[in-house]
Amino acid sequence: MARASIIIECGRKSGLGRVRRTLTLARALKLQGIRCEVYVTSHEGSDLIQAMGFTAQPVGQLPDQFDFLVIDTCSFSSDEVSALCARARTSCVIDDLAERPVVCDFVINPNLYAPGLDYSAYKAREIFRGPSCALVDDVFFSSAQPSENREGFVVSFGGTDDGSLAAPVAAELNARTGEPVYVPIPAYQEPCAALLALDGDKVTILRGADMPALLGRARTYVGAAGATVLEALAAGCRVCAAATQEDQHKNVGFLPEIGVATLDSYDAHNVSVMALLQHHEAGGSAALQSGAAGKIVARMTELMLVS
Repeated sequence: MARASIIIECGRKSGLGRVRRTLTLARALKLQGIRCEVYVTSHEGSDLIQAMGFTAQPVGQLPDQFDFLVIDTCSFSSDEVSALCARARTSCVIDDLAERPVVCDFVINPNLYAPGLDYSAYKAREIFRGPSCALVDDVFFSSAQPSENREGFVVSFGGTDDGSLAAPVAAELNARTGEPVYVPIPAYQEPCAALLALDGDKVTILRGADMPALLGRARTYVGAAGATVLEALAAGCRVCAAATQEDQHKNVGFLPEIGVATLDSYDAHNVSVMALLQHHEAGGSAALQSGAAGKIVARMTELMLVS
């Protein structure tokens, strides 16, 4: 059986968005009979990885050679990524910005803005990018509830936030609407005092949240402009997103084109006001397509067979 070695950067420095999207691809690889081994830069994503049916190993235990290599990192340099790909029979790099030219077999950019990026400096057999390549688990699409059954907000500024960014937004949204506000926090983060003080009937801290179910029943997602934006759209939420990290600015620049409210930087009051404006609009996932991971894997398999 072919083996895929999957490297994911995760934890409180980089969040957990890469975990969910890369393991969505891993699940599609497993359906093709490929055994998947997951290697992480931090143990802080291990709980989510286990919940998605995989076991996390430290990146220091990588084998010398790879049958199939998948890399989803933000801190590895172009040379480091290309060197890893050179050790693989087949390699795939998940890339967000088109700013780190590499030599590999396949590139996937699952972001909505990806078709507008220049990948001419990359040396790859095929580049998958845009809405048809969004690495969103199909369960987000199937969890979407009708608009009349939705209520409240999901406020999440990612795996890098201990609630310091989420707390003032959650407090203002609850005060203005009286609707429930859910704040998912990763297991490795200790919620900050300001967030703990809000935890109660209307503001709820969730550890190890079932994100598909949570986003599927909430009306509005408010948070960082990372991978969770795609999941929220797939689940039918309205979305208000702010850039909290440098690699989110391209997303913030594009998302208004599909009706998503964005801010180029975090300001609790401004985020809350934008979220309130979005809250009673109709949601939807029209920009995305389900089943993208399976289609990408099928195409990669087809290309590998003819090489």
